[in-house]
Amino acid sequence: MSSNRKLFGATLAAVTLLTTLAASAAPGVATGNVNVRTGPGTGYAKVGVLSTGEYVDVKQCQGSWCFVDRASNTDGWVAKSYLAPANPPSGGGSGGSSSDIPLNFGVTVGPGGPSFSFGIGDAPPPAPPAPPAPETPKVCFFKDKHFAGASFCATPGQQNPDIAGNWDNAIESIKVYGGAQVVICKQPNYVGLCATISTDKGSLSTYNNNVTSYQVF
Repeated sequence: MSSNRKLFGATLAAVTLLTTLAASAAPGVATGNVNVRTGPGTGYAKVGVLSTGEYVDVKQCQGSWCFVDRASNTDGWVAKSYLAPANPPSGGGSGGSSSDIPLNFGVTVGPGGPSFSFGIGDAPPPAPPAPPAPETPKVCFFKDKHFAGASFCATPGQQNPDIAGNWDNAIESIKVYGGAQVVICKQPNYVGLCATISTDKGSLSTYNNNVTSYQVF
């Protein structure tokens, strides 16, 4: 078989496995000896061993585990990293494997349904997306309860020893981002009764409409 035909056959097998895996059986081959278990995890009982080169029908995948249908042995769950897409053998022999072409594939089941990725070659599957950037520390003040009405925000290091204008004694809720904290006081220059706020407060209780100075950390 020419290399182009082998490449086409392996690609077709990979696409077939990845697009039908969640709904129906797809051909796979074991890339190494791996335990077969009653459930998707090492905490489940072992019911057999899938041998290197053994052909199976992959019924479904859950996380890093797949349920396989074995021709003459006990069905069960195996680690997905030990499976590769494959052309099923003809006449019960061991031929037809695409093991001479390195394949990698991934299956992820999430709230929106399964998603698939595959590649041909030695490169690993694409890396997962980077986590979101951390929130910028800041504190936001609102004129109404439950974070409603007019608002303004301040970052760590900012302070106001004597709130003037229409914000003096007019704050009723505070929202905190990125681990910031704020000290609020009922009197100017941070004297008298003060409180430290480190989490969202939909109502400031006795400090409602009674904040005259603040410091953000």
